[in-house]
Amino acid sequence: MLSSSRLASLLFLTMLSSACQQKKEEPSRPDPAWNESRSAPETVNSDPDPTLSEWETEVFASATGLQLKEIKDFLRAKITTPPAGTCHPLSGFLMNSLPAGEAFHVQRASNIEGKPMDLSEALQDLRGKFSNDKATMAEIKVVKVDLSGETATTALNVQIADSRLQINARWTAQWTKDDPPALLDLKVTSHEECLRGTGGSLADSTGAVLASFEEKTQVVHGMDHWVGRIETLLGIEIGGWHGLAAADINNDGLDDIYLCDGGGLPNRLFVQQQDGTVIDRSRESGLGLLDHSFGSLFADFDNDGDQDAAIAMASGVLILENDGTGTFSPVTAKSFPSAVPYSLAAADYDEDGDLDLFASCYVQRAGANRHSFVARPLPYHDATNGGRNELLRNEGSLRFRNVTKEAGLHPGNSKFSYSASWEDYDQDGDMDLYVANDFGGNNLYRNALRESGKSTFTDVAAEAGVRDVAAGMSACWGDFDNNGLADLYVGNMFSSAGNRIAFQEKFKSGGKAETRALYQRHARGNSLFQNLGQGRFKDVSVSSGTTMGRWAWSSLFADLDNNGWEDLLVTNGFITQRDPDDL
Repeated sequence: MLSSSRLASLLFLTMLSSACQQKKEEPSRPDPAWNESRSAPETVNSDPDPTLSEWETEVFASATGLQLKEIKDFLRAKITTPPAGTCHPLSGFLMNSLPAGEAFHVQRASNIEGKPMDLSEALQDLRGKFSNDKATMAEIKVVKVDLSGETATTALNVQIADSRLQINARWTAQWTKDDPPALLDLKVTSHEECLRGTGGSLADSTGAVLASFEEKTQVVHGMDHWVGRIETLLGIEIGGWHGLAAADINNDGLDDIYLCDGGGLPNRLFVQQQDGTVIDRSRESGLGLLDHSFGSLFADFDNDGDQDAAIAMASGVLILENDGTGTFSPVTAKSFPSAVPYSLAAADYDEDGDLDLFASCYVQRAGANRHSFVARPLPYHDATNGGRNELLRNEGSLRFRNVTKEAGLHPGNSKFSYSASWEDYDQDGDMDLYVANDFGGNNLYRNALRESGKSTFTDVAAEAGVRDVAAGMSACWGDFDNNGLADLYVGNMFSSAGNRIAFQEKFKSGGKAETRALYQRHARGNSLFQNLGQGRFKDVSVSSGTTMGRWAWSSLFADLDNNGWEDLLVTNGFITQRDPDDL
């Protein structure tokens, strides 16, 4: 699931100045091939946002962009002549191997020292580590700027990769204070190499799988294309935060895909065939809805052996019954008059034998028909003016009753909630609930069914150590350390701009130290919490190396290489403008 803009403070201003503006429509052109890379030409914004002029570090970070782009272009073989200059070695270090199974070989540099050398030679050596003497991806993010000395220093997050090798590094760059600044030195502070082993790899099969889909235009074009062509009153928005779900809707043993879309565009049901391709059964199934839809969930809500559908729409939640063949009929519509549901989570929290629903509602409804794209969180770092989440108890026959208040979920239930995940984290036999909230702290609702005989909830996030004040996007449970206890991973948002600004002395200089720390935490990225038992968790995000998820959304624990240990898969990204480095 996805997020709204962040206009409440300077913390993420450099990102949002791009993310919250609509692109100018490009001239129409033929639809690209399905598996063809379609990234837009990369440019660098040489005109810093004037609202940042008082932040010298932001102006300087922007000014370094042209030289950093030249380095990236050479690593990706977009230019043939490497930039000139001086640096320390960027590769060729003494490495230590880490246990990672057969799918990947991971090594970390044990000694990064070296004598000064020619920058062009160092970059050539670095590029030579990749197949065909070029990387397919090279990202360099400025995460810290120090202007206190005679020269300027920046800390850089670096990721360089092709289909075989990925390098994750931190560099320190030294610059002149000229306009534009000249690069004086590059030095590695940490270096890791991950080489694909014998465990196979994932291949992009989008074109082959969707070969028979005739209306490809709907999914080839971005939301900016459709927002300029569809009536706004239908609910379509530039954000494009629409989820997809996988379920076997016709009981043939194969998973099918349901894709939600913006108002005026039909939701799509792709039914898998024996050969792995899919056919579009949106209209025939009854699921080709034109309503603005955010997320969906398929589960057997009536215990008849097939997967029914629950869809989070701008107006509320719609429940549809599956007849067993993959044809759906609407049965229940739950209107949400005060908030807009973005995602759904199901569990039998009261242990009465049927699945109940929790709806995460991001924003309050602004007016009778639709909510606002830009929702201003107050206060920014721990907002309490978001949408009111709803717990729907399954009463049987696909009828649901709102029990949010009587279940004890109202305190702290007005945040910007994106998603929630059920798990019996304390192993007492009943299902507890974790809610990920944007712009502030999350909720961990402990179910008291075992202790009291009543399914009521208490928010214990703070005492359990998982409040995680940040840009909460998602949550997933898994046992990464194989100790039998459910650990928690929370998708947040890493912000280069936030890391540059929030740690400066003049940032909120008149505010409380605790508030500054919350803003700094907000920019850190994702969080991994190790379950210690007895209802307590330990934040192992930094030590485990799991904070960098970029602008993260949903995450998943899965043993991708079949070695008996769960790995983490993180989806990320968001809309951008002229300069893709703003994210």
